[in-house]
Amino acid sequence: MNIRKIIIICVCLVVIIFTGLFFVSKNRQSSYSGPIQKVNLQLKWKHQAQFAGHYTAIEKGFYKNEGLDVSVKPYEYNESVVDTVVSGKADFATGAADEIVFARSKGIPVKAIAVIYRINPITAYTLKTSGINKPQDFVGKKVGIEKSANVEYLYKAMMSKLGIDRSKIKEVPMGYNADELINGTVDVATGYITNEPNLAIESGHPVNTILMADYGVDMYADVLFTTEKMINEKPDLVERFLRATIKGWQYSLENEQEAVDITMHYANSNREHELSMLRTSAPLIHTGSANLGSMDLAGWENVQNILISQKLLASPIDMDDAFTTKFIDKIYNN
Repeated sequence: MNIRKIIIICVCLVVIIFTGLFFVSKNRQSSYSGPIQKVNLQLKWKHQAQFAGHYTAIEKGFYKNEGLDVSVKPYEYNESVVDTVVSGKADFATGAADEIVFARSKGIPVKAIAVIYRINPITAYTLKTSGINKPQDFVGKKVGIEKSANVEYLYKAMMSKLGIDRSKIKEVPMGYNADELINGTVDVATGYITNEPNLAIESGHPVNTILMADYGVDMYADVLFTTEKMINEKPDLVERFLRATIKGWQYSLENEQEAVDITMHYANSNREHELSMLRTSAPLIHTGSANLGSMDLAGWENVQNILISQKLLASPIDMDDAFTTKFIDKIYNN
């Protein structure tokens, strides 16, 4: 890890702690005194530290203090997270920002209420010994593209933005781990900086990471969303759910060892990997540039512009339909 990254992470940790103290002091007690309400949360993937804030909010009683009994369900391949929320099987879900934009372009009434990962974790990564340190080094190499839509189009968007001739690169599909990079099947792998590169490191293979967001190709990740009906008919519930979730994430980032212990109650994984995932996630979640969970129009327009540039979205939509900041703003300003 270079000095610049170390400095950035240290600054982020200071901001996390300061903001956490401020947030807790302003939101120490919930004013809710009604009956406990059951809430179902659908995750975008399997149980892991990527969702530690939710597990922590359950185990530390943050949801309960807001009058909520929250059940967290891992992703199943037979239904999209958007469909799960729209059908009423879940009240809230985590999803990719592009999923929200695509849904709104089809008239599906879902709306984001917060962003957990303000910086997208999608990355390319190479063995430290390879000498491949930047996208320009991919020319003449074999690049593995993970079987995930947003990995593929963010990779393509980055290469297009940099003007790199992809015809001089051999691009092949790859799986969801670091095996193909380690065994030499590919020279460059792609995935999530919070996961696959850590798998390589844990197996004794140091890596270089090439975060696509560092090259101007970024979009919000792990967006919390619900339906417009929920927002309009139960705004108090939405606010309480979001307030407890933000507390859960703040606590997780400040108490990572405890948060990982809590995560292990849910995850079928090893503790070392979950700890590395949470540590790698911290500077992507709380960047120091804005409040934890916050989002803005510029960020959402950037998502849309990437989709249009890759011809995945035919025409712009009204981005005000895709998200609302009224809940996150109220939580921090009250």
